[in-house]
Amino acid sequence: MVLPEWEWLVLSLILLTTYLLSRLVHWGGRWYLRRSATNESTSLWRVTAKESYTPLSLSVLFVGVSLALQAFGLITSRSLLSNLVLTALAVVWARAAIRVGEQWLEVANEREQRYEFAPIVQNFWTITVVVVGVLFVIGVWNVQVTPFLASAGVLGVVIGFAAQDAIRNLIGGISLSFDHTYHPGDVVLLEDDMRGTVTNIGIRSTSVLTPDNTMVTVPNAVLNSTQVVNQSAPQRHIRLDVPLSVAYGTDYETVERIANEVCEEAPMVRGSPRPRVLFTEFGDSALLFEVQVYVAHPLTEKRAIDQLNRRIYDRFAAEGIAIPFPQRELSFLEQEGEPNRRSESSPGDRVTSQNPPPE
Repeated sequence: MVLPEWEWLVLSLILLTTYLLSRLVHWGGRWYLRRSATNESTSLWRVTAKESYTPLSLSVLFVGVSLALQAFGLITSRSLLSNLVLTALAVVWARAAIRVGEQWLEVANEREQRYEFAPIVQNFWTITVVVVGVLFVIGVWNVQVTPFLASAGVLGVVIGFAAQDAIRNLIGGISLSFDHTYHPGDVVLLEDDMRGTVTNIGIRSTSVLTPDNTMVTVPNAVLNSTQVVNQSAPQRHIRLDVPLSVAYGTDYETVERIANEVCEEAPMVRGSPRPRVLFTEFGDSALLFEVQVYVAHPLTEKRAIDQLNRRIYDRFAAEGIAIPFPQRELSFLEQEGEPNRRSESSPGDRVTSQNPPPE
């Protein structure tokens, strides 16, 4: 199509204005980011501007050029160029929306006010954006999806049966996310005595790093149907119960004093809440005590117990406090003309014999 000279001039001015307007939007976005770099480094608005100013400037440029060409009759609204422009913009904006979702989640978790977002929300946001983008592109290219609906129904049934475990894991992940059962960084204890730190919560499974530095992948359906003990909630420090035993006749106040002094000197024991020493039981061969202390992290339990046991043992040895061990006393009768009936005894056993009184 041939345009008069003045129309070409007007079209050129419109295209130049569109280009300058897109550059202005791009420059304005960069100016806002530089200005807010110091006082709004974690602002949600800054995150949104960072990811959207480039797609916005491209949209102004592409849409302006396309509308100008359509206004002068050079292309139609359903032309190949228009469809390509809309498809490119859909891809650009979908990428920007996914990035904005990721950045919002990071900013929200870094704030002092803790938002109970689970990483699974990010995965669902990505899926939603991709689905909306695909539907938009299908509408732009006017693709007829009716012939695929019948086969899609049969295919959906087949996929449903084949992906039962995946669907259960997906639903389990949603339930765990809304229940706020645990978060990345929490120490969890499962029914099979497996304990570790949650490193990632995905759509299908949760990754747990054990104290042996082994990564274990647990399906979300299993976590949703079993008992999960979160040892980091509501607070990260936990209580340890360390048993003690001393010989009968030992002054219990001395035992309590030594245990408290050891707890105050142990670097892995928290000062608040304060440690406690409880006289729990009169045992068969010992007085039984229990030292209750708090440690800062659940995974330091074994090292803290080792530290307390070593220090208490050394103090008991220095104070002359005996730690008893089980002893058994055996007695048997000896009859005239018959050999003695011997019984085996362990070290520390005391064996006595009795002769029957003479008739």
